[in-house]
Amino acid sequence: MTRVSEIMDDILQQSSLTHVSKKLLDFLKESGVSLDTELSAIDKNFIRKFANKLIDFGIESEKLKKIFELFALRIREFKEDLIEEIEPKLKPVEIPVDVRVRGFDEIVKEVSLKDAVMEAKRCLACIPPRCVEACPVDFSVPAFLKLVADEKLEDAYKLGLRFMPLLGVCGRTCIGYCEGACTLGKIGLKPVSIRLIKRAVAENVDKIKLQPSPKPSKEIKIAVIGSGPAGLTAAYHLRLMGYSVTVFEASEEIGGMLAQAIPDYRLPKKVLRDEIKILESIGVEFKTSTKIGDGVGINGLFKMGFKAIFISTGAHKPITLKIPGVELNGVHQALDFLKLVKSGKLKKLNGMVWVIGGGDVAIDSARTALRLGSREVRIMYRRSRAEMPASNEAVERALKEGVKIDFLATPIEILGEDGKVTGMKCIRMRLGEPGPDGRRKPVPIPGSEFEVKADHVILAIGQRPDLSWIKPEDGIKLTKRGLIEIDENYSTSRRGVFAGGDVVRGPSTFTHATLDGLKAAHAIHKFLQQDR
Repeated sequence: MTRVSEIMDDILQQSSLTHVSKKLLDFLKESGVSLDTELSAIDKNFIRKFANKLIDFGIESEKLKKIFELFALRIREFKEDLIEEIEPKLKPVEIPVDVRVRGFDEIVKEVSLKDAVMEAKRCLACIPPRCVEACPVDFSVPAFLKLVADEKLEDAYKLGLRFMPLLGVCGRTCIGYCEGACTLGKIGLKPVSIRLIKRAVAENVDKIKLQPSPKPSKEIKIAVIGSGPAGLTAAYHLRLMGYSVTVFEASEEIGGMLAQAIPDYRLPKKVLRDEIKILESIGVEFKTSTKIGDGVGINGLFKMGFKAIFISTGAHKPITLKIPGVELNGVHQALDFLKLVKSGKLKKLNGMVWVIGGGDVAIDSARTALRLGSREVRIMYRRSRAEMPASNEAVERALKEGVKIDFLATPIEILGEDGKVTGMKCIRMRLGEPGPDGRRKPVPIPGSEFEVKADHVILAIGQRPDLSWIKPEDGIKLTKRGLIEIDENYSTSRRGVFAGGDVVRGPSTFTHATLDGLKAAHAIHKFLQQDR
């Protein structure tokens, strides 16, 4: 019978890795990968160990994928069903591109529960789990997938609740740290579709019925300011601990940026509202259209009997370009634009649209402009594709829908006539030395100026927290970046006041905000127990 050792030399030669073959084979042996294993005896456990040790060895990505491709071809001769088991099973039904760009329906129409169960079975259950190590909240991905694979959906959902109350929202808005780290993806297969599996679970259980009962009331009041993912997560876990939790939201709708700015084609309103009902069902109180600082501030909340306060007001204040013409009619701040569309107040956008920026807000703005009927939508980004902070998945979908992207350019003036935008004067850029964030700095190229026509310009170059409502007498220190300063326990300089999410990080992700809400809830609980 053929053994693994007998095919490895040929595989490494075809992968142009003969120069490290001895070192690699020795590494595999020392790591417990039995190269004497017969091909007919290989199982999923062997593939898990073999794949992970190849990754640990540090082989360049494309060559690593080549090795496993050749390895899988040989295994198919003996165990075709084994290779089929780890191949993708979940094929979500998507609305065709030519249809989706004419409206705001969610792109993925449905996720088959049957396929989601089969997809969960692909998980190699790696030790240590790379997916968990990559996830900011340390979500127990292998355990969750095992429960789904065993068709224990209710148990899988209850496991998810330990980390977040918004499992269905997570399945739609998380950028997929876990999938990016999945071993299957690194060896050339499609990563396990963890986010879609989360969505399938959330859509196929009775979420209200499965909520754990809060602990007996402690009759201690906690105020949460802001109802984004950090605030909702903190409120959920604090309520389960037995606290009386009131969430104050300045807008009319609960959910922060999730409710106000993320387009419906990514996160339908109903999905978010259904999961907010979870918090209402366990007794979290919401007060909308209530802006703290207008009348009642931090001191006022303490006077009302709240024993702890969690600030999670996000980063909603746009950063604008300091160039001539930004005051012209037809120039929009991206978040304001997205909020108008989400609220139904803006339903049409004609002509040529330019979006300035390279993050997810820029991508959302461009795809939204397309759906409002714009003739052409282009993104201008001052760096290259490699430096774009937007998720690759979002960029690819935008390109597929017809958005064009112009790299290494930036506007230096917005042109107009009679107070209305007519175009932009721009300049080409080149990449210079790396900046503090590791990305290479864009440098203008003298003499490369050019002009483009435009009817609308959407500025999506970033946002920051608006903390104008915090008064000096509140005793809350800010950082040099204008963020709330906290310690390792999420505590601010004011005793009893905690903060998390974008208000302490700057613009970040759903998952990082969820992490802050989860950790802050435990920190607040510890503080209140010590303060008794």
